[in-house]
Amino acid sequence: MTKDRLFRKDRRKDRSDVPMEAVRKQLEHIAREGGFKAALMTTEDGFAVVDVESNLDSAALAALSGFVWKMNRNAVDLTGFSSIDQITMSGPSCDSVICRSFDIEGESVVLTVIARVDAPYRELTDRAVDGIRRILT
Repeated sequence: MTKDRLFRKDRRKDRSDVPMEAVRKQLEHIAREGGFKAALMTTEDGFAVVDVESNLDSAALAALSGFVWKMNRNAVDLTGFSSIDQITMSGPSCDSVICRSFDIEGESVVLTVIARVDAPYRELTDRAVDGIRRILT
């Protein structure tokens, strides 16, 4: 374990040994830090696995995530890219829907956040993906 990773692990105060609770805490942390309006992890079919409390409709966001995951698969097929791990949709309000696809133990999941365009979302979603993988594998 690297010194940096050990330091990050040691400073975590709000923990859980229950994997899905630990994932929820991970999402709550990045949502607070990034000022995200929503954060959730869904299946590739658009069903919420873990989400944080927000004013937005979690079921609708989960369904959107499933749609984006399928769009991601189609984009890979159409473009010939080896993979696309993130699709971002932005509007004039400077808010963005950011969907990150990744695998956990061979299962595809989508991390979706609603963030301001100027938020450091990629670094935070990278940390969330790393944390979720560490918790669930």
